[in-house]
Amino acid sequence: MKPDHFHDIIATNALYRPGPLEGGMVDDYLAVKHGHKEAHYAHPILQEILEETHGVMVYQEQVMRILNRLGDIPLANAYTCIKAISKKKKDLINKNREQFLEGSVANGISQHEASEFWTLITKFAGYGFNKSHSTAYALIAYQTAYLKAHYPVEFMAALLSGDIPGRNFKRKDALVEHLEDCQRMKIEIVPPDVNRSHLDFTVAENKVHFGLSAIKGCGGSAAEAIAVEKEQVGPYTDLFDFCERVNPQSCNRAAIETLIKAGAFDSVGARRSQLLAVLDRAVQAGVSAAADRRSGQKNLFQSFDDPSSEETIDLSLPDIPELPERELLALEKEVLGFYLSSHPLSEYQNLLETYCSHTTSTIGGLKDRASVALGGILSSIKLAHTRKGDKYANFDLEDVDGMIRCILWPGEYERFAELVEADAILFVRGTIDRRGGDEANLIVNELVQLSELPARYTRGAAFRIVESKAAPDTLKKLREILRTYPGSGEVQLMLTLKDGDNVLLRSDSIQIDVTAEMRQRVDQLLGPGNFKLLTSAPSVAAAPQRRDRAPVGI
Repeated sequence: MKPDHFHDIIATNALYRPGPLEGGMVDDYLAVKHGHKEAHYAHPILQEILEETHGVMVYQEQVMRILNRLGDIPLANAYTCIKAISKKKKDLINKNREQFLEGSVANGISQHEASEFWTLITKFAGYGFNKSHSTAYALIAYQTAYLKAHYPVEFMAALLSGDIPGRNFKRKDALVEHLEDCQRMKIEIVPPDVNRSHLDFTVAENKVHFGLSAIKGCGGSAAEAIAVEKEQVGPYTDLFDFCERVNPQSCNRAAIETLIKAGAFDSVGARRSQLLAVLDRAVQAGVSAAADRRSGQKNLFQSFDDPSSEETIDLSLPDIPELPERELLALEKEVLGFYLSSHPLSEYQNLLETYCSHTTSTIGGLKDRASVALGGILSSIKLAHTRKGDKYANFDLEDVDGMIRCILWPGEYERFAELVEADAILFVRGTIDRRGGDEANLIVNELVQLSELPARYTRGAAFRIVESKAAPDTLKKLREILRTYPGSGEVQLMLTLKDGDNVLLRSDSIQIDVTAEMRQRVDQLLGPGNFKLLTSAPSVAAAPQRRDRAPVGI
């Protein structure tokens, strides 16, 4: 489109729908707009009405005006007519056709031309979109596009704040999708912090600060009470100080626990394991302090240094280690709906890149029954029974890009049942299933623990060098790279010669350890698409030989 006028944006909203796209209206609009062809107007009235959309009937209002101006059909009846056309009400369509032809002939148009005009109207009336609606949408689109382009951090903070109501922590919701957009836009998301965060997402130092009310169980009243107290009195010094100062009726124990799990107290200098261990004691102290304030008694926390005070509260933290990183991340996911500080799959990234054929973000274009290999975390596991009583499992497989629903039918479930556990990180082989609609499911054929992947599936690697594209020293450089990664894997080399022949070789002197780093260096040397992992599945014979256009795929 390359819009250079607000009218183009209005037209975009009306044109970007299945009917206009399939009917060629978009192609016609663009061809005329960019000067590739001229618009054809069969009558001056049509030019007057359709010139703003380059001769294409885009809006309902245009069709109504044609019916009115050419056929003398009153505007109210014209609206009824286009509705009848879109709903294929033949009796009403025929009635209006006769009236249109009669009116057009009376306005000096031949019967033949009037009939052609009616054919055009019936063709495009069903595609017409209300211009007034499209204009309103276009204005919002233009405003938000401008803000996102010129104030991206502020725009995303506002967008995220608008996503907070109605959050769904069981599935990937709009807020999580927009947080992923922030990562793609290189916008830093500062984790939640009771001393820096506010009720909604805010901007400071060109970064988006996580909104407290977006945390599970920390609704508007709790988040507002925390923010107001901090602004009025000052930063919280520790968990006990927080519990004393924030009204427990606004921010209860459950809300405080979610704040700890989200890392919102990390800035007070204590480990999350320590804070969870003293949470009950801190909440009790806060409740007592609130009761004292209501009764007018001296604040217990202010009496620690008073020898006459009979009440003491232990403010010490237990000397215990931090929770394992995987558990910390699981707690983050529980209360934030996603992994913010890191991802449980980060430590396995190289391994998964080596063995997985796809990620959840790259399977969208695959057809039904396509074979894939994915790696990820199991969640939302549900066991069920077939009509015959055989047990099977449904679960979500989540990787760093998203998730896909998986089905493990009875035969496979019987083989792999012991691996089906919440938060298990597994390698999954299966086939895409689109029979339920556009959204793909994965029929699982095999589950494998990540530690077993190298031994079970790696036999080596194959490399292709295209003579017409390679430098003279390419083979020497490839050898230097491979010798840097010694191991037990087989090396195959396919030479694509200038005459089109392929020569397939197997090295007897070099064995390699296939790693993601090696793959990256090979891709830099040979270019993407010239590396293939050799798995334990049957493959092409590897004996040294010359073949005429050998059908060997790398």
